[in-house]
Amino acid sequence: MDDRIEAFLRDVRDLEGATQAEVREGVRVHFARYEGMFRDAESDAHKKNEAAQRWLNLCRQRLVEEIEENKGTPTADHLAIALAVIDSPARFPLKDN
Repeated sequence: MDDRIEAFLRDVRDLEGATQAEVREGVRVHFARYEGMFRDAESDAHKKNEAAQRWLNLCRQRLVEEIEENKGTPTADHLAIALAVIDSPARFPLKDN
């Protein structure tokens, strides 16, 4: 798995225990930051959107795996919130950090 995916997952886990609003905002901020890394790593300007889509797919897949591994725990509930955020059409940060 890509190290950026694992770093994103660690960042999301670090938000555990925060309010749901803080978790949602934090996930959007982290998601956008790592998505930018995927876009920037793509040298072909025409493929930057494809790189962002790959990021979304990999990130989503990894979150689903973690939810399954932690089924029935508060961590699974927390990760489900993160999954809902990245599945929503409004994944953009609410404020600059």
